[in-house]
Amino acid sequence: MELRLPESIKENFWKLFFFVMLPVSIHTIFYEWEFQHYGFNEPDVYGTLFFALIVCACESALITVFLLWVYDMVVKRKAKQHILRNKVDEK
Repeated sequence: MELRLPESIKENFWKLFFFVMLPVSIHTIFYEWEFQHYGFNEPDVYGTLFFALIVCACESALITVFLLWVYDMVVKRKAKQHILRNKVDEK
């Protein structure tokens, strides 16, 4: 199965992704995984940190696509309402 995203999402994905990734990764690293309690003297801790960042990136990508999808739906609905208002005003 192939997932094809609309062009509007593809164009704006990277513009929004980092703004979503920053709070998600801060929340994950400091509140969920609590890395401040780890001692960074063992290599497996770095693997755990890398895994947490990969999970954050995936989660941020899903949130970004969802936000852009909602934004696209709102813009289309507003455009449709605007067209309908113009038709009513013309009559």
